[in-house]
Amino acid sequence: MTHDPESTRVQLLTDRAERAGYQLMRDSWPPYSWILLDAEDGEPLHSAATLDLIEQWLAR
Repeated sequence: MTHDPESTRVQLLTDRAERAGYQLMRDSWPPYSWILLDAEDGEPLHSAATLDLIEQWLAR
């Protein structure tokens, strides 16, 4: 069985976001940006066009 590298990356970033108290989701309409929500109240905290930008934000 082969693994899709993009799916693996999304899962790793989702796990990382959860450990930091966030929830990672993808916008359901164009331009399909990535959104970090507060894990407690679901309030949007940050959005970015790419996973690279989400990763940078989580690293700060």
